[in-house]
Amino acid sequence: MAHTAPLKFRPGVRPAEPARPHLRLADFLTGEQTIPKSPASVDYESGIDFPMYGNDEIGDCGPAGCGHVVQSLTTYGEGATVTVTEQDVVEFYSGISGYVPGDESTDVGVNLQDMLEYWLKHGLAGHEIVAFAKVDVSNNAEVQAAIDLFDVVLTGISLPQSAEDQFNAGQPWDYVRGSKILGGHCVPFFGYDATYRYGVTWAKVQAATLAFWRKLVSEGWILVTREWANANGVTPTGLSLYDMGQAFALLSRQPNPFPQVPPTPAPTPSPTPTPTSLTVEDLARGMRDYLASKGV
Repeated sequence: MAHTAPLKFRPGVRPAEPARPHLRLADFLTGEQTIPKSPASVDYESGIDFPMYGNDEIGDCGPAGCGHVVQSLTTYGEGATVTVTEQDVVEFYSGISGYVPGDESTDVGVNLQDMLEYWLKHGLAGHEIVAFAKVDVSNNAEVQAAIDLFDVVLTGISLPQSAEDQFNAGQPWDYVRGSKILGGHCVPFFGYDATYRYGVTWAKVQAATLAFWRKLVSEGWILVTREWANANGVTPTGLSLYDMGQAFALLSRQPNPFPQVPPTPAPTPSPTPTPTSLTVEDLARGMRDYLASKGV
């Protein structure tokens, strides 16, 4: 059920640890053959009813965001929305952080990389990720490519008081200089256009200006899932995930989850006819044969 009273933010994201080993999306977005030009706008959130997943009462914004990711990936990757339950999300949160329902002292939020590593190992209500990589959130082209190619960028945000106020007023998030930072918040972003990035938080689609993004989004991740790739490891946008799977396999010491797609063989050219030179005698003979066939 959607939240109707003014929402009170509960911090749910602990600080990132950038020195930890991780893949970088930029290492795979090189060359004209790898990354197509991103469209002017992308929308992977329309038509979905996003639950609150308890984030109006506990700091489970990271796991709630993962539940919303499952919804978007199944909708746009498989054509049918799958919505995991609030119990699934809360149990996921407990597994990552040690949260005990009813014990506020255990409601401590999550580190996003810890959360993704837990999701990789344990799944979320049967939905798995098979790799993840960090996005350079300061690079506009990379962020747009990440959303276009992978459906979502899962972000960590230093959320200010102004964002809580703007959300409760039904306004887009915009940067307000000097607004007090309340804590870390996780928001999956599923779309963009020339003016806004579009995320999902507290059961609603929330627009954010590029100024808000530049100042307050501190980390972002793409997730690689089987819902977003066919049996050959190719996404709906035509990107092969084999190379990323290879790199992740080396980092995680797990097998590459995606097969190598054999290159399409070049068509065999038709043999070039050997040129011939006709003599006057050849032409005369051909004419005689033609006339004879007509009874002349």
